Amino acid sequence: MRRTALVTGASSGLGAEFARQLAARGADLVLVARDRAALDELGERLRAEHRIAVEVLPADLVDDEGLASVVRRIAERERPIGILVNNAGFGLDLDFAANDIADEQRHLDLHVRATMHLAHAALRAMLERGSGRGSPTRTSTSGSG
Repeated sequence: MRRTALVTGASSGLGAEFARQLAARGADLVLVARDRAALDELGERLRAEHRIAVEVLPADLVDDEGLASVVRRIAERERPIGILVNNAGFGLDLDFAANDIADEQRHLDLHVRATMHLAHAALRAMLERGSGRGSPTRTSTSGSG
């Protein structure tokens, strides 16, 4: 069975390049971004060029339901994700004081909250099935560290 990679921010830029590189290495793909048309176009091209399976999953990772839909896909036991590429992102003007606070919140939600949720879901699924990198650790709650 081929490994499946889930790539966020796959509709353009580095995300699309990650998808192309993984496809060239024979990985099946789950492409995630907000722009369904761009995902469909990339997916069709990669299927034809590399004879791989490509699933398109449009989702806004800042939106609770969008994020939840990707977390659910990562957790699917019958279609495991072997590689997670957390690439979705956007930049803001460096003048924090002048930026709209709602834009700053979206930026934080995408770059921290969404990344954390997706990594957590992927790690749990990988540990459960015994594939992927890392091992479970126990943490002390006594404060002795």
